[in-house]
Amino acid sequence: MKLLLHLGVAALSLSGLMSADAIAQSQLIYTTSWIGNSFGFGDGKWMQQDIQAIGVGADGTVYTNAPWDESGSEIAAYRGGDKLAVAGSTHGWGAAGGDAVAVNHTYLYAAMSIGNESNALVGADYPPADLTWFGITRRTLASLATGAPFSGGIGNSANATKNSFLPVETVATGIDAAVRGLAATDTELYVADTYANRIVVLDANTMQPLRSWPVGSPGKIAVDTDSSLWVISGFSSGSLSILHYAADGTALADTIALPAGSVPTDITVTPSGQILVADNGASQQILVYTKDASGRVQAGVSIGTRNGLFHAVRGVPGKVRFNGITGIAVDPAGNLYVAQNGEGPRPPGSATVGQGAVLESYVFSSHVFNWRLYGLVFVDSAAFDPADPTSVYTGSKRFTLDYGQPVGKEWSYTAFTLDRFDYPDDPAFHEPRGVRGEPMVRRFDGQPFLYTLDSGAHYLNVYRFDAAHGDIAIPSGLLAQNPLPGTWPAAQPTFGEWLWRDSNGDGVVDASEISSNPATGSTVGNGFWWVDTIGNVWLATPTSGVREMPLQGLDAVGNPVYTYASATMFAMPAPFTRLARLVYIAATDTMYLSGYTSAIPYDATHWKEAGPVLARYDNWSSGTPTQQYAIALPWNTQSDPQTTTVGVAVAGNYIFVAELYTAKVDVYDARSAQPVGFMTPGPSVGNTSGWVDVYLGISAVQRANGEYVVLLEDDARAKILMYRWTP
Repeated sequence: MKLLLHLGVAALSLSGLMSADAIAQSQLIYTTSWIGNSFGFGDGKWMQQDIQAIGVGADGTVYTNAPWDESGSEIAAYRGGDKLAVAGSTHGWGAAGGDAVAVNHTYLYAAMSIGNESNALVGADYPPADLTWFGITRRTLASLATGAPFSGGIGNSANATKNSFLPVETVATGIDAAVRGLAATDTELYVADTYANRIVVLDANTMQPLRSWPVGSPGKIAVDTDSSLWVISGFSSGSLSILHYAADGTALADTIALPAGSVPTDITVTPSGQILVADNGASQQILVYTKDASGRVQAGVSIGTRNGLFHAVRGVPGKVRFNGITGIAVDPAGNLYVAQNGEGPRPPGSATVGQGAVLESYVFSSHVFNWRLYGLVFVDSAAFDPADPTSVYTGSKRFTLDYGQPVGKEWSYTAFTLDRFDYPDDPAFHEPRGVRGEPMVRRFDGQPFLYTLDSGAHYLNVYRFDAAHGDIAIPSGLLAQNPLPGTWPAAQPTFGEWLWRDSNGDGVVDASEISSNPATGSTVGNGFWWVDTIGNVWLATPTSGVREMPLQGLDAVGNPVYTYASATMFAMPAPFTRLARLVYIAATDTMYLSGYTSAIPYDATHWKEAGPVLARYDNWSSGTPTQQYAIALPWNTQSDPQTTTVGVAVAGNYIFVAELYTAKVDVYDARSAQPVGFMTPGPSVGNTSGWVDVYLGISAVQRANGEYVVLLEDDARAKILMYRWTP
């Protein structure tokens, strides 16, 4: 590894920093739009980011539930392709949504949990210290935000859902005792107490217990037309089957024989008595069963394209091309509803939020398409294909832009690039959150490559593409600053950084394909990765300077090759004492760095920030680079909200800096460092956005017509914020 000291840097003194605050900035003239959500929030609506369960009312209203939606839409109502309501009181102050939902003609019943936020919340509304309640909230269909109290109901005394929660299990905090199935008639409520291995029957009006019986780890439940129950059993073990019970708990002999390899995730019964089973196995279909004259269950013709979204052409979404079915329902009018999250039900003990929500409807008898809603992007950013500014990648998806369409209509969902069936060893599944995010798209010799970061930029994942797999990103490599937590992969070193290259092309992380670099120890930890346009990998280490790992070409399989032996270290340049972000422009040998200085030193409470200073260096790789300028970025940790920076992007003649808490993008002239102006969310997105909650949360491109398009992670409402600005 070579070391360049950069003794030739002409450093500006801190007193000579160009101050963004000293020059009054003006708001630019631009257009605000978005990508990845059916609603922009300009009308107060957004499609939630995950769906774990659905139920449907008599009027075709679909009710959803999930443990988490960033803006509190865990439980929501949709009808006819529109969003009607958010239930609320399932987010914060100890409350969370859940994994099951059911409705009758009067009430909505939804699984949820209530904790005490590390014992900070006390009183009758919260469980005792170190405990969590898992149970059911009951709401009125007339007003989902209004609880339907009952004798013995507890919780939420500060809002309209007072006394409308029933604890089913009280467990030590950290144990997952979530209710995984609910079904309701107008008189009885059936509860899958998954943790206690039983079905509990409650009076639907008084919520008093009526009876219960043992079932091994029950999941979703459906009530048949004869009042019997179909129950998915074995949820916690993964050995799934479908059992049949009389309403009194008597086991019935006519169970459903599932095809080999099927993974049942939901079950429902149509008004005419057909039994539908959502299969999240390789088929990605809805299995259909009918009953003959003697009542025996027989398999019918399945609904949906075999292998769903992973049928040729793999990764391309479309009608009845399902992907991770979590919920199915049929209304009295014969409309089918299908909820998906690109993954399937939340595994026991997992905090996963899926890979993006899709809720769609078809005419059950003909499979004619009715409508579809998307909430596709969460804690994920977006990047342009350098060969095509109309092609945008997120970590697991590709969108196509038509800039001539109205605001919010520019985007179309083109591909899902994550393949859990062919490539279950994709490192993204094993990294924190289990979601592939924060993309960089590069092309070498015309071939596209996708590089992605986890939200904290600890791991750089490398993906290639080939004609046989279409838009599926094939796991190609991984650069890890430190060992991953847990036991995957088994052959990773116990100390120091390491990398993997898929030399045999099978997408599996084999021990023989891992290289370690223990010499760096933990000195590169919490650094920031960047891949330049010619494929060289840069790392801004916190305190050890900048490292470049040049692309060594492509191997026989088509993987980019990187080695520690070929790396070059560049010493920490003035004025920095700690680095946080890096953007390198290979065509001009220009380096942009941001971070902290002796005047404003690093503070661990701002661990995700990009820092208060940004500097540009020309002729970076020459050995005697020149510091062109340094900018004092907006930074006030005493204000409310605080003003700090979180992301940096460079395109054409401009630098775009995302602020963390203030929903603001500051624009600077890259040639002179002069502030140009700023952008904030416009009316089309409700004049608001969530925090940029990732390290690589902003990207930009200059179109051929001179327009700049800036993409920004919106942590709040399952979308990518898009600014369009022409200087």
